[in-house]
Amino acid sequence: MPDLWMGPNLFRFEQVVIERLVKPGQSGNYVLGFKDESGEFIPKYIGRSDFDLRSEMTAKLVTTKYPYFKFSLCNPRIAFETESAQFHNYRGQLDNKTHPVSPAGSGFKCFLCGL
Repeated sequence: MPDLWMGPNLFRFEQVVIERLVKPGQSGNYVLGFKDESGEFIPKYIGRSDFDLRSEMTAKLVTTKYPYFKFSLCNPRIAFETESAQFHNYRGQLDNKTHPVSPAGSGFKCFLCGL
């Protein structure tokens, strides 16, 4: 199963940081959130892009209030599987409550629930 935390790196959710880390046209997924009092990252929003992660994350800058993010670059299938796993693992605390949709025309199903 893909790493739910996408590694140890935590980044400020800012345009300059996104532009430094993510090139246009890369697929992957991301988690937005904040740190609690002990400094632990708390996921609050999950997402992915099958075509351009940089654009997807940049669009979220306007509509979200979370100061930190984690991300991974991967193909659309792995991005969908990771997003689905994160949804099931953290759904009680996420702001997005709808199960991720598989990439258009892929026929991929969630390995945890079959959606």
